Amino acid sequence: MRKFTLSVILLCFWSSFAMAWWDEGHMRVAVMAWDQMSPAARAEASRLIRKNPQYNAWVAAVPQPNDGSLRDLDRYTFIRAAAWADDIKDLPDYISKGDNAKTSDAGRNIGYADKLVHAYWHFKDIPYSRDGSVPPPPDPVDAATQIKLFRAALPKAAGMADDIRSYDLVWLLHLVGDVHQPLHSTALFTKEFTAKWESQGKPDQGDRGGNEIMVKPANGDPVKLHAYFDGIFGGYSSVYGAIFDNYDPFTHKPYLPPADDTEAAITDVDTWIAESNKLAVDTAYAAPVLDANGNVVQNAELTHEYETKARSVAKLQLALAAARLAKLLNDALQ
Repeated sequence: MRKFTLSVILLCFWSSFAMAWWDEGHMRVAVMAWDQMSPAARAEASRLIRKNPQYNAWVAAVPQPNDGSLRDLDRYTFIRAAAWADDIKDLPDYISKGDNAKTSDAGRNIGYADKLVHAYWHFKDIPYSRDGSVPPPPDPVDAATQIKLFRAALPKAAGMADDIRSYDLVWLLHLVGDVHQPLHSTALFTKEFTAKWESQGKPDQGDRGGNEIMVKPANGDPVKLHAYFDGIFGGYSSVYGAIFDNYDPFTHKPYLPPADDTEAAITDVDTWIAESNKLAVDTAYAAPVLDANGNVVQNAELTHEYETKARSVAKLQLALAAARLAKLLNDALQ
């Protein structure tokens, strides 16, 4: 990874801000959580992250500050670790073929010996239908089951080996962010989608959280609805942007508003996902994506009103994910 001057980095930050749950978005959740964690929780998190197989590669990529100051490796690697659960999808020793939520290995917690990608851990799709479609039964393993499992195993008192605790920590850094993205909580089921999946001889998956719906943003090429929400704050850009661009470089104040204290204190994972589901129904599946009768409008041109509301929801959800993640880690790692 190349080293960047501060001016180039800041330029990247501003240019990407108008676009949170791709790599940069997950790392923004992590940097905001880090700033709300206690010194004891930071120290224990950093100790555990050093056990990640990619840790040395992350450290090697940290640029040396131009002013001669020391690199904050603990902060950097904590933030970088938030994207690890997506990184493994492209690592050669991880397996996706045959890995699904119904296998006997789907919900296991064995640490870094686990070489399954576990793509189904990234979401819990609550069905949404307006035409009487009957969705299939829910998967037995999903983001909610795994957040609960990993959170319970993370404290020292749980008696798990550090290898497992490290694995659970980096997954939690990612999954808490995921479930606050509205389309990681919802799948739209329609008779049209049901017929499509039946024609392919596959189980009904609805719109797969917006992955079967195309939209046209005001400024940009057509994109899947899911990807539109994933990329509201940033795509697969430099890690340096995610570390710094939550803050105005001149005022040092956060760009994103802080989370509401009462909402940030909610620890129930099912409540988090129910909130995201409601936001998906009210925001992601609003007009012009669905018409007045609830029918999908493929390639709908997103209005200014739609995009403004989507960005507002994303800002609030990103800050809320960070605050809840910080509380989870403070409670588990003190």
